Amino acid sequence: MNKYKMNINIAWLKRKRDGLTKQLAGIGPFVDGSMAKVKRRCGNRNCKCYLKDEKHESYYLMYKVKGVTKAVYIPVDLEDEVREWNDNYKRLKKIIAEITRTNKEIIRRHVKEKRLKKGRK
Repeated sequence: MNKYKMNINIAWLKRKRDGLTKQLAGIGPFVDGSMAKVKRRCGNRNCKCYLKDEKHESYYLMYKVKGVTKAVYIPVDLEDEVREWNDNYKRLKKIIAEITRTNKEIIRRHVKEKRLKKGRK
């Protein structure tokens, strides 16, 4: 690969990285973890969950702290919002991974360019 072509590629990679970095600002609120639906009885002997074995459904945000799984109850009125935050987190991780791959490629090409300048392969 000649020097001109390599510089174009590095410049293109930097533009790509800058575009991805700008996408980070548009992510919005985010939260890591997974939403899990839990079915359980409430304990009220007059409730349908006790009488008809129809358990109540609720959502929890499951996440890990130092390898230990933790859970946070998600109120019904926040379910959609927390789901959106969780989706934002997944998008954030993808963008960060792509920025990381791009930066590593910039480093690789920079090293190749330096070697070519010194006359090495």
